[in-house]
Amino acid sequence: MLLAVTIDVEEEGLFGGAYAANNVRATNVQRLTALDRVFSEFAIRPTLLVTYQAARDPANQELLLKLRDQWKGEIGCHLHHWNTPPLEPLPYAEPVPSGLMPESLLAAKLNTLLDVLAGMGVEPVSFRMGRFNMGPKMFSVLEQSPIRVDTSIAPMRKYYGGPEQLWAPTDPYFPDPDNPYVPGGSHILELPMTILPVTPGLAVILERFSRLGPRADSMASWVAKYVASLPAQPLWTGLERLKTAVRLHRKRRGECLTIFFHSSELMPGASPENRTEDDVKRFLERLAAFFAWLRDDIHVESLTLSEIAARYAGRAPRAEWGQTRD
Repeated sequence: MLLAVTIDVEEEGLFGGAYAANNVRATNVQRLTALDRVFSEFAIRPTLLVTYQAARDPANQELLLKLRDQWKGEIGCHLHHWNTPPLEPLPYAEPVPSGLMPESLLAAKLNTLLDVLAGMGVEPVSFRMGRFNMGPKMFSVLEQSPIRVDTSIAPMRKYYGGPEQLWAPTDPYFPDPDNPYVPGGSHILELPMTILPVTPGLAVILERFSRLGPRADSMASWVAKYVASLPAQPLWTGLERLKTAVRLHRKRRGECLTIFFHSSELMPGASPENRTEDDVKRFLERLAAFFAWLRDDIHVESLTLSEIAARYAGRAPRAEWGQTRD
């Protein structure tokens, strides 16, 4: 089984519901060094998915390049569309869902992020949309960009302003550009988060139930998140439940395990789960125990997102792998 370890390298404030466009701090990025012992011991090759606000800080740039080389990892894009220039006022509450933004504005924001990373000497091919807010409009933008692999789909989850994702696949696939939650003809590989319905077909049932109205939708989302799914996400659950999720994924012939967390979760008080140094320490211990089990019992191979995309290249419906920007 392949293992994709992805980290959203981003600014502080989001877990408190702040979506500031200016004067945003990203000091938590310096805390990534706490992962070095774990990543080095278990040969983890992470993909660092970096936002504009995190990448524009010269101190962060230096550290990210150092860690990429040290861990034999990769730097990719994480688009926070609410605070990546150009910033244009829109008649909606923040954060404005990407589906309500003009496609030209989304493309300009992606180019801003690509440009700041290019200034670091990085030409990213991997991508994640902020708040998992991936829809046909944003996917169309990606198809005209250098991006070859996306990891913006979270099965069994619904997010504010985002398309419905309860029934999305749980293993890599090439999406339908008009509906990125089903397989189709795109050349971009999708690596969804590893979040499994406990019973096959349950996501479809919950999705149908959610269409009965707002109350049913809220209930279906709650059941999907807290009762009907098993996430293989180390920040969300304990070690034994993580193991159960991975075993179920393997039993269903899953080929790739995709996990994620945020750089801010390494800073005490910057996330609800890790409020103290002891909380961060326990998270790192759980992460190490999980990786040890994955290595010794599951025999995973840790690869970056672009390396996994290369493994799947022969299955792509189309030959071209991304476009060159104008």
